[in-house]
Amino acid sequence: MKRLISVLVPGLMLLSGCGKNDGLAGGSGLIEATESIISAETAGRVVEHRFDEGTEVKAGDTLVVIDPSNLELELASARAGLDVLKSQLAAAHVQVKQAAAAEDFARTEFERVTRLVQSGTATNRQYDQAQFELKNATLARETAEVQVRTIQATLTKTESDIARLERKLVDCHPLSPVNGVVTEKFIELGELLSPGKPIARISRLDTVTVKVYLTTDQFAGVKLGDRAVVSTESGGREFPGTVVWTSDEAEFTPKNVETKEARADLVYAVKVSIPNPDRTLKVAMPVFVRLEK
Repeated sequence: MKRLISVLVPGLMLLSGCGKNDGLAGGSGLIEATESIISAETAGRVVEHRFDEGTEVKAGDTLVVIDPSNLELELASARAGLDVLKSQLAAAHVQVKQAAAAEDFARTEFERVTRLVQSGTATNRQYDQAQFELKNATLARETAEVQVRTIQATLTKTESDIARLERKLVDCHPLSPVNGVVTEKFIELGELLSPGKPIARISRLDTVTVKVYLTTDQFAGVKLGDRAVVSTESGGREFPGTVVWTSDEAEFTPKNVETKEARADLVYAVKVSIPNPDRTLKVAMPVFVRLEK
């Protein structure tokens, strides 16, 4: 089953205090994207791949084709076996009807002989023979019914096998679960895959996030839904953002902050979501975030 993971690029986080934020809460961080790693769910050789790094894909697009030839042969054989079983089942139902009719006849004869014995016009030997034939007819009917159940069970198992093979055939065509851009390709044409082997990493770039770290004073007034302004190091264009997550507890400033003194400070993480329909913001791009009040 394919799993969606959020890859959090370690952010660097120069705390506010720069003249750029004009006294408002904010800081620097790296653009992050929600990513999906698509993995193989069946074994086989890659006979076709339909993407490269940088390819834009939509949810439901086929990424690769894993050789389905063996599965197709197995499926054809299983479907032929299913047809045979259906014919056998139909014949077994007919046998049950025949055995039931024979049993009814034998029971009628037994009841008739029983009455004749009681009236003295039939012998005990005739009675025993009629009883014997009734028992055999009953056994034949029960045997025919067991045969029906046996074939039905085999047919059900074959249908399950067919469903399993059909699912494996679907798995030979891994699909993208999301709209996004292929940011990493893990396989090549002709490569032999095993279940669970990664195929591609897909990043959703239409909306990106950035995490910044705030001091206790700055964090005190921050709440979910607050607006933010995001700008790149090159300046110029600014992007609107929204606070979508705040940490529940303080932590020490990440180690990649520039100074040892700053790393000793306790800070709170804040994540800002930024619409990025034109894909201007790239993963790992450094940006500055200013939270508005």
